[in-house]
Amino acid sequence: MRALAVLLFVARAASAEPSDLVARPLVLEVHQVEAELVIESNLAPSGGTARPLSFAPDLWIGITSQLTVGLVHSDPSLDRIQPGASLCVRTDGFLCDATYRGGGVDARYEVFADRAWAIAPRLRFLVRDLDPVKPAVTLGGTVRWQRGRFALTGDPYLQLGLGNNDRGNRAELWLPVVVAVQPTCRWLVELHTGWNSDLAVARDGWHVPVGFGVRAAATLHLDVGAAFGFTTLLGPQNNPKQRVAYLTIGWRT
Repeated sequence: MRALAVLLFVARAASAEPSDLVARPLVLEVHQVEAELVIESNLAPSGGTARPLSFAPDLWIGITSQLTVGLVHSDPSLDRIQPGASLCVRTDGFLCDATYRGGGVDARYEVFADRAWAIAPRLRFLVRDLDPVKPAVTLGGTVRWQRGRFALTGDPYLQLGLGNNDRGNRAELWLPVVVAVQPTCRWLVELHTGWNSDLAVARDGWHVPVGFGVRAAATLHLDVGAAFGFTTLLGPQNNPKQRVAYLTIGWRT
């Protein structure tokens, strides 16, 4: 419960080099554990104050020096700028109509890493809703270029619905991009954007989200920060009123 008290921060667990946030490896070391609690708050005026509001736990473990596997619930774990992940403590009838809406298994395998580039193919199995059940698999990978205090990361993936496709579980393409700058030791500033759409309506139904975040390494194992974003700032159906805030605390062994 003490973790829930840190509601004014966004966090990601620190590595053995807590001041070097911009160059953290894409995968964990063997038996290393990373845990996060992401507080997601809807800021759209039509939804009411912080409705939905969710506390989404994520957990990853290093299986080998190249393979990391996790159990995920939060939208940031899928590179998505939207509210309504499990566990919803304030529900609504559209974005989060139940306390538990599902989660996923996240596996990434690093195939290349040097001083500038890191590449890790990524596979996820998701259940994003339980009524009706909407299972899906994502195929993609994370690619990062890093130099000095700057990093550019992409995490493109194709999401394929495995059931109830006619009830909103259609094929989707996600092309998230993160630009990160570490202006000083222990602090990181990020710009999140990209492109996403259901493939069936890609011509006139695509979205460009935009988000801004800051993180700080508080200790060797803990870092904190905050993030704010627009779900669909650009695109044929753009709506700047669709906004979300993320607050998270995390721990890495």
